[in-house]
Amino acid sequence: MNKMPELPSVEIFKRYFDEHALNQLIKKVDVKSPKLVVYNNHEKLEKTLEGHKFVSSQRYGKYLFSQLDNDLHLIMHFGMTGYLHYSHKNEDTSPYPRLKIDFSNGNHLAFDDARKFGKLGITTDPDEFIKLKKLGPDALQVELEEFQKIFKGRKGMIKPLLLNQNLVAGIGNLYADEILYQTAIHPMTGADQLDNRQWEDLFLNMRKVLEIAIKYQDQPDSLPDSYLLPHRHKGGCCTEGGSLEVIKVGGRTTFFCPGRQKI
Repeated sequence: MNKMPELPSVEIFKRYFDEHALNQLIKKVDVKSPKLVVYNNHEKLEKTLEGHKFVSSQRYGKYLFSQLDNDLHLIMHFGMTGYLHYSHKNEDTSPYPRLKIDFSNGNHLAFDDARKFGKLGITTDPDEFIKLKKLGPDALQVELEEFQKIFKGRKGMIKPLLLNQNLVAGIGNLYADEILYQTAIHPMTGADQLDNRQWEDLFLNMRKVLEIAIKYQDQPDSLPDSYLLPHRHKGGCCTEGGSLEVIKVGGRTTFFCPGRQKI
């Protein structure tokens, strides 16, 4: 199943980054696709990283911020096909390295992105960057009361609202389908039609689905059989019986079970 990086992907990238890239002296940086550097210019990014070390990282929604020992932060957004690839000195690097970082021990970290929809940059303050991008609270950090307050009174369909990064940051198309399936809510249901119990269930299932996805290494096909995503393909069946239906909601391909998720 081809998928765009969502919150679970980026959380796994964060853990991978922390395991492989922290506390190593950066010898050389090569931005091979300058157009991906959208928040600064690529020469500044290279100079900012060279001669320094990454000391920590922070994920927020679909963004990964990697702090350097000079108190600047590398911004990474993985677009549609981005991921990180760490290799030892005599190993091949990734197939589409758009940013290549060489460490003094001879190992490399690449930001790989076949379709070049990722974004890179430098910031002095991730919190200020998050504010400027008008991102909503992170989907795994928001509390129930704030979650309900964000959506209260909105009249749009629930699925596009869940995908709106300015409301809650981190949910993408696949996991929105799973969250709605777990909560037995039709994706075209108006947000103003949900009662307090449904909002609470939606919140709890959002947390559960994202945490389970991280636990299963963001492999949707490997999720428990009671989940929607292992069956989310043309001709797929609902776990309760019957066929999945495919519709467009807010311009996005959407799978749901009509017997379970009634409008």
